[in-house]
Formats: sequence, C-alpha cells, structure tokens
Amino acid sequence: MRILVTGAGGLVGSALVRSGEVTGLTRAQLDITDESALARMIDTQRPDAIINAAAQAGVDMADREPEWTFKVNGAAPEMMAGLAQENGVRLIHLSTDYVLDAPSMERMPETVAPKPRSTYARSKLEGEEAVLSAGGTVVRLQWVYSPLGRGFFNRALAMMAAGDTVRLVTDQIGCPTPAELLSPALLTIAHADATGLFHLATQGEATAHDWISAGAQASGIPLMARSASRHDFDGAHRPERSVLDSTKAAETFGVRLPHWRDALQTVMASGDRMMDGA
Repeated sequence: MRILVTGAGGLVGSALVRSGEVTGLTRAQLDITDESALARMIDTQRPDAIINAAAQAGVDMADREPEWTFKVNGAAPEMMAGLAQENGVRLIHLSTDYVLDAPSMERMPETVAPKPRSTYARSKLEGEEAVLSAGGTVVRLQWVYSPLGRGFFNRALAMMAAGDTVRLVTDQIGCPTPAELLSPALLTIAHADATGLFHLATQGEATAHDWISAGAQASGIPLMARSASRHDFDGAHRPERSVLDSTKAAETFGVRLPHWRDALQTVMASGDRMMDGA
C-alpha cells in the first residue's frame, strides 16, 4: 500500500516518515493550498492513502493571520478531500481536541458537539467537516509531542536544563500523546477501510505541570517550575478540559495507546537511543 504523508516536517509527519513505510512531503515539496499541486501529486504519486498531517498549528498565530489559517486548515483539506474522493484515495485528516470545550465531561467521545472558541479551533473544525462530507476519515489528536522534535515539551525541558524556571499551567487538562506512538496507530488506520470521526490519545489525564514534571524526571533534569493558571497567559483560548475518549478507535481499528506516563517513559528511552545513534 502506497501512503503519502503531507506536513512531513511536523511532529507527527516526521514520526511517520521515520517509520520507513510512507513517502513524506514537506511544505517546501507540496503546498497543500495549491489545488493544481495537489492534483499533480495524486496523479504522479498514485497513492492508495494520504495522511494529512499538514496544518497551521499556531494557536495564537491564528488570531493574527486568520485568512491564512482558514486557507491551510479549512480550504486545503476540503480540496484534498474532493480530489481524494474523485481518485478513490483514502484520506486520513488529522485534527485537534481544541474543537471541543466541555469542561464538565470526564472523557470526550466523538459524539460530543464541537464548540470551537478560537480562530484556530474554528479553522480546524471547518477542515473536519469538509473531509467527513467527502467520505474521508478524521482523527483528532491532542497534546502531541516528541523528544526528537520542536514544541513546548522540549522548550520547557531545555529551559530547566539551562537553569531557568518555567511557568506550568495546573488548570488545563488533557492527554500528552507522543508522535512516536501515534505513527504506528495512524498507519493501521490508513490500512483499514472504516471512515468517519475518531479520537486517538493516550490514557489517563494530566496538567501541563504533571506532564513536564514527568518529562524532567525521565530526563534527569531538576524540576524548576512555578505553578500558573491559564488566565496568567495572554493569547487565544485553550480548552480547560479536553480529555479525548479513544474507545471507538480501539474497537474499530484495534489501536489503543498506553497511559500517558508509560508512553512518556517509552519515548524518552527510545529517543535517547536514537540520539546516541543506536
């Protein structure tokens, strides 16, 4: 099966490329907002499936650049879904827990009504709806990180390793999910036939303080953190609680990610081996 991955330079896209089972296309290689480029890609590559990991993922940037954000996160997936449908290509489009906001729910299944409260979330929901309308598959992820990539997780650990104190939120709750464990699960989904909306995240729940504290301990870095509230920071709205329930994905595809603490230990150990050249 020939699987193409867009957004191959991102956390999930690069993890999929490291699997050796896909062909990855970075933003420099494919502009997903260019419909003719998308059509040429499908015509020349002849994929059986596409995993769309490309996105404008800057939550605060979305408020500053709404037109570009909706073009990348809304219009581009719509074009890709239409072309995939026309050419008989399976499309797996990656979305986010940020389209949800139901703080009273312990875990959120796919049946929860979306409630996007930021430009970023509204753009991602627009992309979701277009892909689902064209018969594609949408997989919502959350709090994605990688010890080998960029992002908040590595920035926080690097700051503490340098002797700086990091402010860590204690009133925002989700499921820290490593890209390295998402990769095999998404490949399984790409090889399957079922379509529709699915959640895919680790088990358990954490605050940012819990998550980074565990990362520091696994890395042997002294914890230098100060507790903070979401309201202490400027920027776009973040959901207070958006713990995804991944039961449907487990029952449909047989993919079940471990508890977030176990997942973190696994990827930190494997990341050390990869960085050592093992």
